[in-house]
Amino acid sequence: MNVTLNNLTPRLAAAATSASQISNQKSAIRNRSSRGLSMVELLIALAISAMLLTATMVALDASFKAYADSAEQASSQAATRMIVHRLLTMVRTSTAHGPLEPDGAAVPAITLAGNTITSNYIELIDTKGYLIRIEYDAAKEELWITSTPPVGTAISEPLIGGVTSCTFYNERRVNEQGLYVLSRSTIDLTVQPGEDATLNLENGAATPIRVVASTMPRRVE
Repeated sequence: MNVTLNNLTPRLAAAATSASQISNQKSAIRNRSSRGLSMVELLIALAISAMLLTATMVALDASFKAYADSAEQASSQAATRMIVHRLLTMVRTSTAHGPLEPDGAAVPAITLAGNTITSNYIELIDTKGYLIRIEYDAAKEELWITSTPPVGTAISEPLIGGVTSCTFYNERRVNEQGLYVLSRSTIDLTVQPGEDATLNLENGAATPIRVVASTMPRRVE
């Protein structure tokens, strides 16, 4: 019996030592896990968060700029095309178009190249007998319309603002009576979208819109 106990004593001591080591290891692991993050780890986490936030803000800024540009362009294009469509309709359904003769004394001068008259305005008589004059005012950057009835007072009003350039090209021909009549009219119109303070801050100056359109009159008498 004594021999057996003597043989077991070293084994028990070894088992106790192993259990103590395992317990110490678990305790060390618990201590490391409960001590929190070091300053270096916190700084790294903050740096990564800052980079992610910066990338997000850049993406949002680009999205806002794209929206502002698209909204302003769509609004200005719709207004410009509507005005041009109205002018072309007036030319198609009117008579007595002008100018069809050059005039160097006019300001700006009305010039002739081949059979094409170039000017900053166009005149016509509409279906109601009104004398209509559409003219570009470069100083105000506006396109104006003046309507003069057969009897009464002329009325002038702006059609569209922000016009940086507008030129009318009237191609003429000689009719059977030997008079110059309009063969084709072309309008070259450039509009700068409106100056909205919010959109300017978000996206700067908007891109100018240029529309070139032409038509032929149905009535030339």
